[in-house]
Amino acid sequence: MRTKVGVTGASGQVGSTLVQRLYHEGVNVVAAVRNTLGAALIHASTPGCDIRVGSLTREPDRAHLLDDCDVIINCALASSDGDPRQAYTRNRALVDGLLEAKSLRWLIHFSTIAVYGELIREHRDRPSPDSEYGRSKLYVEQYAIRCARACGLRCSVLRLGHVYGAGIARSREMIELARDPSFRVPYGGRFSSNAIHIDGVASAMLALLGTDGSGEAYYSLAEPRSTWRDVFDWHTGSLGLPPVAAMSDAASDDGRDAYARRSLLRDVSGWVRALPIKQLVRTPAMLDLALRVMVRTPAAVTRRVTDVHRRLAVRNQVALATGARSELLSPIYYSAEMPGPFLGIPDDPASADAARRQELYDWYRRWSTPKIHARPLAPFARRREGERS
Repeated sequence: MRTKVGVTGASGQVGSTLVQRLYHEGVNVVAAVRNTLGAALIHASTPGCDIRVGSLTREPDRAHLLDDCDVIINCALASSDGDPRQAYTRNRALVDGLLEAKSLRWLIHFSTIAVYGELIREHRDRPSPDSEYGRSKLYVEQYAIRCARACGLRCSVLRLGHVYGAGIARSREMIELARDPSFRVPYGGRFSSNAIHIDGVASAMLALLGTDGSGEAYYSLAEPRSTWRDVFDWHTGSLGLPPVAAMSDAASDDGRDAYARRSLLRDVSGWVRALPIKQLVRTPAMLDLALRVMVRTPAAVTRRVTDVHRRLAVRNQVALATGARSELLSPIYYSAEMPGPFLGIPDDPASADAARRQELYDWYRRWSTPKIHARPLAPFARRREGERS
């Protein structure tokens, strides 16, 4: 393929897989990373690939990092450093910087299923985010489309579903759920999963690059006709675990309604019934309200609030690391299929699925097997050992 394709966020889970697959398929691919650590990761997984380290905006008197790329696949996400207002500013700057590349004619921007909301209902046919993350992602994708058209460039937005596979956080979550004897998959798993294997993302991207980019501006990207039962069974079957049990429709309705009825008022009333205050602070509606306020708050005020937000983020990470889960199952397992149109995913041979299953099994064994490290003997123990000898 003569087209040169730049991939931003190349050291991430999606970006690194895209770079590796495009490179091995003969695409002239350039991996753009922020630092030398990201470059080392790409070099380890895809030796021989063109790797570039630096800023994605044009610096004075210097060429753009991706000036020679005809197509740019944007998998990068500018960080907010705990200040949600910065997410808008920095991602606008990221898009503006990418559009400065001289040879660019087509920008492919990765967005997320979250633009349709945390819980997708059957009647939802257009974006309706109900979280600050979803709102910011919707804003950035609309900004990218608008600015690209103003520059006379093509722009495609891919609203990515739930990615799974070896090394992916979603797969680890599903495996841990499957190992929990009390877990029941809502509605028996017959709802659409809106999920896609990481290799499917790469296959769909290769197919899209084979076109001229004149199709739809927005695509949803998930495996067609794939249910949660299919995805859970793929994981448990690959690892030799028993299939997950089914949750009754009545219990599933209760769980789904709990999310549908979720509001700030209900979170406050729940806190009143069960103190302490940290329960209120951790509720999704309260956190989302705080983020919305911070977006519209002057920077001088948000700097103080950001410290609190960081402490909450650390606390949540500790809870995840220790295996703690929220009382309610994630709303993605209750959601209906996200709207289309969907980007096509070419069929892979059976041998590819067998390789994916083996890869998942090997990865599972690495992180699930207890690690026993030999410890040096304490001074007293060493003295006793000497006496015996």
